Amino acid sequence: MVEFRTMYYGPMDREYHEATTETPPSTSLEEPIFPISQLGETVPEHDPAGRFKNIIQSTQAAIRGGAGTIQLVLMTPPESAIGGRPKAYGKEVREALKEVALASQVNIAGVELPTSLNNLAGFDYQQLVFSDEKRKQSLDEVRDAIKFAADVGKGGGVDIVSWEFPRSVNEARWNNPDKPEEKRIFKQEGEQRIGWLVDERTGRTVQFRKDEIQHIPYKKDNFEKMQPTTEEFARAKELKLTEFTWDDFKKWAEKQSKEQGKEIRPEELYIKVQLEGQIRSLEGWRATYLENAETMGEKKKEAEEQLKLAKTEEQRKVVNDTLKKVEEKYKDFLNTAYGQAQQIEELKERIRHLKPIEDYALKRSTRTYAEAGVTAMREYETGREKGTITKPLYVGPEIGWPGYFGSHPDEFVKLIKKSRDEMVNLLTSPTIKQIRPDGKEEILTNNYFDPSLDKERAKELAEKHIKGMFDTSHMGMWLSHFKPEVDPNTGTMETEDRRIKRFGKWYTEEVEKLAKSGVVGGIQLVDSMSGAHGHLPPGQGIFPVKETAQIFKDNKFSGYLVSEGHEEEKFGEGRIRLKTWQMAGAPVGAGYFGGPPLRFGQVEHAYFGKTYSPMFMFGGYAPSNEFKLWSEIPLE
Repeated sequence: MVEFRTMYYGPMDREYHEATTETPPSTSLEEPIFPISQLGETVPEHDPAGRFKNIIQSTQAAIRGGAGTIQLVLMTPPESAIGGRPKAYGKEVREALKEVALASQVNIAGVELPTSLNNLAGFDYQQLVFSDEKRKQSLDEVRDAIKFAADVGKGGGVDIVSWEFPRSVNEARWNNPDKPEEKRIFKQEGEQRIGWLVDERTGRTVQFRKDEIQHIPYKKDNFEKMQPTTEEFARAKELKLTEFTWDDFKKWAEKQSKEQGKEIRPEELYIKVQLEGQIRSLEGWRATYLENAETMGEKKKEAEEQLKLAKTEEQRKVVNDTLKKVEEKYKDFLNTAYGQAQQIEELKERIRHLKPIEDYALKRSTRTYAEAGVTAMREYETGREKGTITKPLYVGPEIGWPGYFGSHPDEFVKLIKKSRDEMVNLLTSPTIKQIRPDGKEEILTNNYFDPSLDKERAKELAEKHIKGMFDTSHMGMWLSHFKPEVDPNTGTMETEDRRIKRFGKWYTEEVEKLAKSGVVGGIQLVDSMSGAHGHLPPGQGIFPVKETAQIFKDNKFSGYLVSEGHEEEKFGEGRIRLKTWQMAGAPVGAGYFGGPPLRFGQVEHAYFGKTYSPMFMFGGYAPSNEFKLWSEIPLE
């Protein structure tokens, strides 16, 4: 009698000898998070498995494996003359990519730029300087990628990993640095307390250690400047100075912020008092040299009078020599005084133009993202008219790594929303402000201005063309800085499992905020087994990747999802997508003659290869019944 089953089985599958009723029930969700067609994968520009496939071959392999959505990941650094990036793919290659996707009804949803292009503020991490040249170079790369996405994907997103500028973890605003350490969530062990300022005229950064104590002539109680006493003027007593720590500067900045009605940063005060000390020293030397010049001026007059009274040639020669030396000293003292005055003015200019790195860099980043957003908008409008673009075209940051601004969810949202605001400003303002190299502000004609747009319409366009990429593994890297607590049940330091569980709660709470913020255009589903940067397939690590997908679905997320878990491709080609399908509980069919719907977890190993050997022998490989082990334990 023929027994019809609800699943296909091979003789090496454990379920081969089980009845239909004995088939293990699916452990997946009752309803899949997303269908297989919406769960795609990233396709790197260079094959990570070392098989030397080009981008077309890698895309075809992903499509043959079942990927319905693809994000192309560019890997060649912008400094490289050859090897990749949009400039390396001509008309025919682009057309081939487009035709491959069209023939298979696959969505090429976006493009990720190389991680070496990691900010749009123009910050050079080697030189520690903000460069207009580097900012333009990065913007040009982004514009090329926007056109590439329009060509091969008929739209889609372009994302840039966000390491906008360096900032500390322990003293970041969202880490509540003013609260006691035990109340802070994150801590980076061994982090140096470095203050950063930028000269807005040149983009050069100034760093200082916040742990160093300054001795300055200011009072701690009211922060008023101290004046020398009579005894100190008479040098009967040493000049009195006060020890100021970084906490004192923070209190001082808070007081000035309230008094002036605008935010004053402690970094500004810290460097200001340092430079003011140099200014006072220079002013003292300037006064000394002017006094010396005045003395030499008097001696010069005396020598000139003596020259008039000289009667012999020898007397005139002696007086002339004296006069010459006096004139030289007079000029030297006067020139030195002018030099001191010049340095004083330069230091005063530095005080005026030294800005906190966040204020300066964020303006540059948001301006660049806004300009890229305008490019995406115009490319989209042109493509719609031609019929070559069928879906939205946008650009935005990808949530970065903990050591840089743009990695914390609050920073990620702030960067995107401020970039949108700046795009509205570019579209609706006829002029823009700019700081010249001499430090003066100038008003320029705004070439992005569109008089046909009002602010409301410009806001809609900015939200459409500037969106971010959420990488679940980058979010997981915060685990490395997540502070352990004392277990209230045992009174000892909590276990690692408990810490990871607490971190998962923080993680999902932040994901809820992101899902509601409306700033995310795409999600890279990636897992890791630790706080290190990893690329495991979803579900193969310790982070709530599945919960993330579910949260975004519950909040009506309309963007795309791709797996970036290419780390395990060496253990089985296709795990990048197969494990994603399993994680999502994606349905693959209902089998013969009805029966319960099948989940991907029930068939994945039967069809798509195992990562381990079978645990039993069968057929010709099994020993005969006459064979017995010395222990007489029967073989399965």
